[in-house]
Amino acid sequence: MNKKNLIPQIGSNNTVRLFDANTGQIHKIITVGGEIVGQPIATESEMYVTVKSGSATTIRYFSLPGGGLKRVQTIG
Repeated sequence: MNKKNLIPQIGSNNTVRLFDANTGQIHKIITVGGEIVGQPIATESEMYVTVKSGSATTIRYFSLPGGGLKRVQTIG
């Protein structure tokens, strides 16, 4: 099975668009559950992004290529 090379890009203030690096097509749009305050970063198996929701700032980790929420880490 070939791994997808995915490139994350902020879509709006609460979505991340994942692009297939080989084709340039959108692979998935992920709603992150708050306002994005930092650039999303993708590794081979996960994507993470800093999100502010209310008074809490968290880092949200999503599995790739599916886009499911894996865990949330509070940072402030």
